[in-house]
Amino acid sequence: MQKKTWAKLIITIVLIAAVAAGIYRQWFWKAGDAGRTWGAGSLTTSERAYYTNRINAIIETWQRSRRNTGRAEKGRSEDSYGTYMVIDLDKKTMWIEDDGQIQPDNYTEFPAKMKWVLLHKTPQSDSEVPGQTRLRIRGDNSGQDYREQFYLVGAGRGTGHLYFEFSTTSRGSGSGSGKFLPQSRQSSAGEPNDSYGSLIVSDSEYEQYRRSSPSRDPNAPAEPVDSSPFAQNKAAWRKIEIPLYQQIEKEVSSAGFSLRELTVEPGPDFSAAHAGVGIRTQGLVREIFGGYYWGDIYLKIDYLGDDIWYAKIAPHPQRGTMPRRDKIDLEFLIRPTAPIPDSQRAALLEKGRKIQPDAAVIAPSKWKVALPNGATVEFIGICENPSVGKQWWGPDGSPLDYAPYLNSESYGSPGNDRKIYEMAWRIEFPQMPNGSSGGGTLIGPDGCVGSYSQPVRDRYGNQIYNLNAQGYAFEQARTKTTLRLGVSVGSGQYQNVTFENISLVPGQDQGFKILLPDQQP
Repeated sequence: MQKKTWAKLIITIVLIAAVAAGIYRQWFWKAGDAGRTWGAGSLTTSERAYYTNRINAIIETWQRSRRNTGRAEKGRSEDSYGTYMVIDLDKKTMWIEDDGQIQPDNYTEFPAKMKWVLLHKTPQSDSEVPGQTRLRIRGDNSGQDYREQFYLVGAGRGTGHLYFEFSTTSRGSGSGSGKFLPQSRQSSAGEPNDSYGSLIVSDSEYEQYRRSSPSRDPNAPAEPVDSSPFAQNKAAWRKIEIPLYQQIEKEVSSAGFSLRELTVEPGPDFSAAHAGVGIRTQGLVREIFGGYYWGDIYLKIDYLGDDIWYAKIAPHPQRGTMPRRDKIDLEFLIRPTAPIPDSQRAALLEKGRKIQPDAAVIAPSKWKVALPNGATVEFIGICENPSVGKQWWGPDGSPLDYAPYLNSESYGSPGNDRKIYEMAWRIEFPQMPNGSSGGGTLIGPDGCVGSYSQPVRDRYGNQIYNLNAQGYAFEQARTKTTLRLGVSVGSGQYQNVTFENISLVPGQDQGFKILLPDQQP
């Protein structure tokens, strides 16, 4: 046989093998990975994403418990509060325990059929901590924290390893191939004499805490069940969370793609959520003949009631719609408790489309003023903290017919001597001759005894960037405050606007008025 004929034959065989492999691979991804049960075979992308999110959330909640510590002498934190993070390697679970009770919202299992270890590193030693470990935040002065780092590492199921790195003030996570090797600590210095000590709680220390804690009276009435819309939404979200991760991967696969990465975040009141979905082309056939592609899509997810959720692709609120060579349109309903009747599907889809606005819209405020430097300032509203599910009102006490943002986070430690409010305002800077815009702000409310800040989010959990908000604490008996805002444009001087006599009592006008720069006392 001639050499050219042999070459043609070899090329033909290679092409046939490639096409066959692509067909098998495409069938395998569609029929296997997206449809198989979590906990079997290789770790799926959605399974890894869900457990990574849950473990990180528990670590973050534990770190935030630092704010609940009392103060002992010399400003040091008391060591008597009862919040622990528990990692149980035997049962492959972790949770937050508060006053001896497991918090259901802060409990998770680890991905099944993986080997898990907890590594403990200090400047003096490295060790592996077996069994069940309790960790307690010892204080809130990071300069006096015992210098130690923890690594929760899982291996197996075709992933190489997953790892979660954390201390009292930092955390991170990731994955890799091969054996996990934690970074070595450079410092060999000893601990300061006044350090808080290790985060690890010994068995004897825990038993002593339990004996000194007041036990609950078995005859005491049970705690009332929270039946608020917020609590109902949260319960519905817990039911849908795992099925939602699984369904997203299934929908992506059914559209002819494979899932590359996935992040899902609920909104502050759990009535909606958003998902960032990384996709890539699926199967060797498409890669050869259709071109390889990878990209990101964004899903808006809404609760329709009766355990039914609606999800649809939408433009990203900050990045818009990313161009794609391959068309992918995802829109689906999901209910974890029972199938959705076909007779209801069309109406439910239409309901979902109607309640998904294109973007978060903040209504124009009637308390808006223009400064001589060209900036405009709007006072949006005020509400008790946490504001989710509560009525907002204007500075004159009049009710708002919408919530400018949602926040379920309680600011500060509870106390009977003060009350915390959230205030929202907006500043628009004029455009400079060079095309830029911006400036600085100074703010200070009268009578404030504490302030708090965090990013504000819309109902889908996306950060709102064109809105300013702050939490302020006042004495319980206080009924009004005055807010002074200094605004500079570019590097110019500050000009002040004063919102005088803002009502801290809804429905009551405390003599509110706005003072411009030429009216300042």
